[in-house]
Amino acid sequence: MKLAPLLLLANLFSGAVMAQSTCSVTHFDTVNIEPTIEAVNYDKQTQMAAVHHSAPMRCATISFQTEHTLNKVANAINDEFEATYADMTMAKSHLITFSEDDIDSGYIQLRRHKPQTVYACFSTSNTPITSISCKFE
Repeated sequence: MKLAPLLLLANLFSGAVMAQSTCSVTHFDTVNIEPTIEAVNYDKQTQMAAVHHSAPMRCATISFQTEHTLNKVANAINDEFEATYADMTMAKSHLITFSEDDIDSGYIQLRRHKPQTVYACFSTSNTPITSISCKFE
């Protein structure tokens, strides 16, 4: 009987419990930024030119909420979002932009169960984003 409270306490601090995501994406709208530069290859023998288009940058406007109230340096959470593409490849966010109204002295306050919106860019890809997840530690 005396071991039961210790086992319960051990479960609360186990790696599986501590690794649970403290963030959930509630909605996202994808934004595709088409490249402004195209490459042209010219073949002198055939006198043909081939235009190569780069893949678009995949970004999204993301609505999310956290399980805890957190104060974070806004620039320090650039890689807290992860996109899964239709071909099952994944990419972490590398650019995060919050509304200027949400940032105070470089910090963002993420309030428990209060929806927040962020704009995030991931990588260039020819396949669309199918899901986005987030995790704040």
